[in-house]
Amino acid sequence: MKTKRYGSGKHFKRIYLIAPKHPENFWSMQGTVNILGAKTLMPNAALATLMALTPSDVNVEYVLCDENISKLNWNMSCDLVAVTGATLHNKRIHNLCRGFRQRGVPVALGGTYASINSDQCVDLADYLFVGEAEYTWPAFLREWTRGKAKPVYRQETYIDLKDSPAPDWSLIVADDYININVQTCRGCPHGCDFCDVIQYVGRSPRTKSVLQVMAEIRQAHEIGARTVFFSDDNFLADKAFTEQLLAAIIGWNTAQSRPLSFSTQITVDIADDEKLLRMCADARFSVLFLGVETTRRASLEEVKKVHNLKYDIFERISRISRYGIMPFLGMIVGFDHDDESVFDELYDFFTRTSSPIVGISLLNAPRHTPLYDRMEKEGRLLGDDFSGEWQLYTNIIPKLISRDELLRRYCRLFKKLYQPELFSERLQGWLRHVEYFSPLYGQKKFDFKQFSHGVRMIFFFLVLATPAERGVFFKSLIETWKINPKLLRRAFTFLAQYPHFYDFVRKKLPERI
Repeated sequence: MKTKRYGSGKHFKRIYLIAPKHPENFWSMQGTVNILGAKTLMPNAALATLMALTPSDVNVEYVLCDENISKLNWNMSCDLVAVTGATLHNKRIHNLCRGFRQRGVPVALGGTYASINSDQCVDLADYLFVGEAEYTWPAFLREWTRGKAKPVYRQETYIDLKDSPAPDWSLIVADDYININVQTCRGCPHGCDFCDVIQYVGRSPRTKSVLQVMAEIRQAHEIGARTVFFSDDNFLADKAFTEQLLAAIIGWNTAQSRPLSFSTQITVDIADDEKLLRMCADARFSVLFLGVETTRRASLEEVKKVHNLKYDIFERISRISRYGIMPFLGMIVGFDHDDESVFDELYDFFTRTSSPIVGISLLNAPRHTPLYDRMEKEGRLLGDDFSGEWQLYTNIIPKLISRDELLRRYCRLFKKLYQPELFSERLQGWLRHVEYFSPLYGQKKFDFKQFSHGVRMIFFFLVLATPAERGVFFKSLIETWKINPKLLRRAFTFLAQYPHFYDFVRKKLPERI
């Protein structure tokens, strides 16, 4: 059992840190896990940050359990269990808290779920943390080790993100994860009315310093990361900071014999600045998750996502693709202006933009959002049971289409997208769009880990994949070589994700639609 001690005393209080297991239907970018040998997408940065926040005058010992990596030990000898998680994990969070308290172990609970739904969590834990923990966790540790801890620790104001330390990754193994995550900012200036993120982190962007972020990137590189995911809700929230950071990344990454790749969540506004797009490509960004949501103007106006309306969305997506950066499109169906015809419109958009990877969700109304209030006023809420998953269920009664028809057409569209021949056509179309190849990365030394990933992928598609997946893989490699051999790495990025989505639409979506 791997542990990490803080302090210099003889006696240490042990804290069992737990990252809850993702629900079975959690699909976001998990597809590369089995192929590349990793076990899950990324580690829990919140728990690693709690470790780094430990004051030097407190004697504690940490044990970590990421349930996506290892089995939970209900009989762990410890003085406290600390649980964090998002709304997505709410059922497991309740099980964990109740299970350990029934065994007589006190529980500390924090994170986005506990903060946004604090009224539902008051009796769930011995110590409840509401809001960001950079200031409250050190205060709690000092009081708890002295037997004077309070039942609730509430951060009333937003913290200065420059006070947030680099996560302590000493209890993880980098090879267990596809990405190591780094957070550069919190807060988003936009006011999309279905988004509960701004309820937690606010609308005024707060950033770490460029020096802080670069230190975390170097740390990720040192522990063996291949890809860094910037876990910001909007990587472009502070454009001036983003530009400074990209410049620093380029300067550092081009000097590495083993350069990193990067990915993040970002608004489509990135497509409006050719300089920033080129910088993303020069920094080796491989994937940008884009909240496109819908192609219907009325729907975007409906949910206050007006920044998506500034320029033509087709040209925006095409411009990102021309720089060789994979646009992972996040789409939603079920808006008040969505009728049956929206599904054909969306498929036509995916085809015209040659977008290989698309994630489609059903519109839901999380608690405490403007959308929730609006649906409640109109009597269109189905209970108060939003689970954090945006697939296969909606807590909203649609306006222009029945819930059954919405789900049926949603499943049909999702399945059609990942039919092998249609996916392959979009992939080849996307590869033909690529125009920019960064000149900053010359011949690097042989990368054994990248080579082993390639071997794993070939083994998967040769031995473990279905015939349809195998056909997509080898056909795509042959066609990619014909288009431009320089594009093989990008093709591998798409192909590594395809089996997960193909598996999702075949096994998780209802058969009878």
